[in-house]
Amino acid sequence: TRILYFEGLYHFLSSTDKYEKAGELLDKSFDLASKYNDNLLKGIIYNDKSVINAHFTKDLNKSVILVEKAIGYFELANDFRKRIESYYNLAFYKNRLKKYKESIKAGKICLNLIDRQNDYDLLIYYKRIYYHIADSYIKLNNYEKSEEYIKMLEQHLKNNQLDSKAAINAWFHASNADLDISKEDYLSAINNLNKSIKFLKSLNKKNIKSINESYDRELTLEKNIRSEKETIIGTQRNILVIGFIAIILLILFILTLIFFFKKDRKKKEQIATLNDELNELIINLKNNNIFLDKSRKEVESLLKLNEESLFSRISEISNYNEIISKINDDINVYIDNSPSSADYLKKVRKKLNTLISEDDLWEDFRLQFEKIRPEFFNKLKEVGPNLSINDFRHCAYIVSNLRSKDIAQLINISPRSVETTRYRIKKKLGLEKKDSLHDLLKNL
Repeated sequence: TRILYFEGLYHFLSSTDKYEKAGELLDKSFDLASKYNDNLLKGIIYNDKSVINAHFTKDLNKSVILVEKAIGYFELANDFRKRIESYYNLAFYKNRLKKYKESIKAGKICLNLIDRQNDYDLLIYYKRIYYHIADSYIKLNNYEKSEEYIKMLEQHLKNNQLDSKAAINAWFHASNADLDISKEDYLSAINNLNKSIKFLKSLNKKNIKSINESYDRELTLEKNIRSEKETIIGTQRNILVIGFIAIILLILFILTLIFFFKKDRKKKEQIATLNDELNELIINLKNNNIFLDKSRKEVESLLKLNEESLFSRISEISNYNEIISKINDDINVYIDNSPSSADYLKKVRKKLNTLISEDDLWEDFRLQFEKIRPEFFNKLKEVGPNLSINDFRHCAYIVSNLRSKDIAQLINISPRSVETTRYRIKKKLGLEKKDSLHDLLKNL
C-alpha cells in the first residue's frame, strides 16, 4: 500500500504527462488502504489528490470535495497535523473560489487546531494562513479584521528566521498593497508592491535551487522505488516458484492418497472375503464341536460304563477270592480237627487256589483298564522309571478307586502290606508324606 502511494507521488512529481498514472496508482493504494482500514493513509491520499487536481485540472470545486473527505478520515484517525494541513488547503481553495466567508471559517479552524497542539513550529509552517484570512477579509471589505490578521502576520515575521521568510514577506507586502488600494493610498501601495517584488525575486532564486535539489531527490526516490519494485518482483517470483512446487507436491500427495486408498479398499475387500470364509469356518467348527461334544459324551459314557464294568468285575473277583479264602480257612480248620481226611482236603485246597491265579486276574484287569486309560502306563513310566511291575499293578488298582482292603483281597495280601507298598511307591515318585498318590495318578 505504501509503495503504491509513493509511486503515485513519484509520477505526480516527475511530469505533467504522468498525472493520470499518478491518479491510478493512488486509487490502487486507496483500495488497499480501505481493505486494511488504514484511515490515515486514506486521508493522505484524498488530500494529495486534491492538490494534484488543483495543480493540473484547476477544478477547485472537485479539490474542495476531495479535501473535505480527507478531513473526515483524519478525524477518524485522530491526526491533528494532517487535519491542520487539510484545513489550510480548504481555506486556500475557498479563497480562490471567492467563497471568502467559508475560506475564513476554514482558516480559523486551522489556527484553532494549531493552538490546541501548542506547537510553534506548526504555526511558522502554516503562517500563510494569516495571509489567506487577511486577503478574504479585504475581499469582503472588512479592513479592520484584515489589518488585525496582517499585524498577526507581521508579528510572526519578526520571530521567524526560516528560509520561508521571503515568501511570507512577499505575501505580507502584497496584502498591505491590496489594503492600500482599497483605501486609495496608491503611493503606499506602490511601495508595498515594490517590496513584494523584491522578496519574490529572492524567493525565485531559492525556488530554482530548491527545484534542482528536489529533482535530485526525485531521481533518488525513483531509483529506490525501482529497486524496491525489483525486490518485490523477485520476491513474488520466488513465491510463485514455491507455490508451483507446493502445488506439484500437493498433487503428488493427492495421487499417493488415491493410490493408498485404492490399495486399502482392495485390502478391505480381501479382509471381507477372509471374514466370510472365517465365519463359514467358525460355523463348521461349531458344527464339528457339537459333533465332537456329542462323541465325547458318548465316549465318556462308554468309559464310565467300562469303569463300572471293571469295578464290578474287580468286586466280583474280590468277593470270589474272599469266598475261596474263607473256604481255605474252613478246610485248614477241618484238617486240623480230622487228620484222617487231610490228604484229600489238601488236594481240594490246592485245586481251589489254582482256580484263579493272580497273573490271570491281573491280565484280565489290565486289558479292561487300558480300554479306559490307554496312555496311563506309558505316562506312569515317564514319571516313575524305577517302578516295578508289582508297583504298576498297585497304581492301576489305586487309580481305579479300589480301597486297600479290596486290593488286599484281590492279590491275597494283608491291608498293611498294601499300605507299605503304597508308601514305597510314593517314595519312588518323589512325593512327600502329605502328598496324595491318588491325585497324581488320576492326572496322568
